[in-house]
Amino acid sequence: MAAEPFLFPYTISLHDSDAAGIIFSANLFRICHESYEAMMAELGFSIGYLLKHRPFGVPLVHLDGDFMKPSRVGDHITIEVRVAELNRSSYRMEYLLRTPDGTPCARAATVHVVVDTKTYASMPIPAAFRTALERHYLPD
Repeated sequence: MAAEPFLFPYTISLHDSDAAGIIFSANLFRICHESYEAMMAELGFSIGYLLKHRPFGVPLVHLDGDFMKPSRVGDHITIEVRVAELNRSSYRMEYLLRTPDGTPCARAATVHVVVDTKTYASMPIPAAFRTALERHYLPD
């Protein structure tokens, strides 16, 4: 099966916006993290599972984002989520937010490191998790 982006539909809500009625900058990352959590659940590694069973952790160590076009309260967008880099113990996620006509309105990226939950030392990405991530691995 060929890798493809994970698609996450989202409607911009009042709590996502600032006084101008557009996405508040910090909420870009919350919205993207919501799509990340949905992708992780789809892969069989829900955040709830990871927190309850603690087989390994995936803390966020870097994030960045850009806005290309305002997204307003009530706008329906689709977030394209992909694994852009897959390294020994880390992976980079990229998120592209699109309007219904496909126009990019924002983008974000996060880097996660797989860690041992007792020591928080980095560790190799477990084989089953790496295989799951590869479903959405679309490097540049």
